[in-house]
Amino acid sequence: MRSQKLIVLGFLLGGAFLLNPTAKASTYHSGTPKALRGCWYLGKQSYLEYWSRHTGMNNLQYSSAYGGYLKPNPYGLTYVKYKYLGYHTYRLTGWTYSTSQDFRVIGPTSEKYTYNVRLLNSKQLYLCDRNVTYTKYTTTPGWVVD
Repeated sequence: MRSQKLIVLGFLLGGAFLLNPTAKASTYHSGTPKALRGCWYLGKQSYLEYWSRHTGMNNLQYSSAYGGYLKPNPYGLTYVKYKYLGYHTYRLTGWTYSTSQDFRVIGPTSEKYTYNVRLLNSKQLYLCDRNVTYTKYTTTPGWVVD
């Protein structure tokens, strides 16, 4: 009888260790979430772009020579990590880089920056710290010159 209790207890403890996931929601993961990747636009004002390892954003500039809006070199975050907060919300963190700096290098003026992003649906992204909603198009909008 005693050996049966020990065997059952062993199975219960072993099962508890097997069911315990190693990846926790409170840990940061490297890169950017696949759901956020791509180019997001705030009308004809600015754009926000997520790549696999860094982010970029800048204001769109109208060019009468090209008859549309240009995307100037972005500034943003590099060495990006993210944490899933629940309800389609992510916390992104990384080191800042400027338009005059290579995004692969952390410069002397780079700072650690963190912000939250909520994915409203596959076409809308909400920047929590700026209270603005960006839109993603299936193709590049006609008013943007590539």
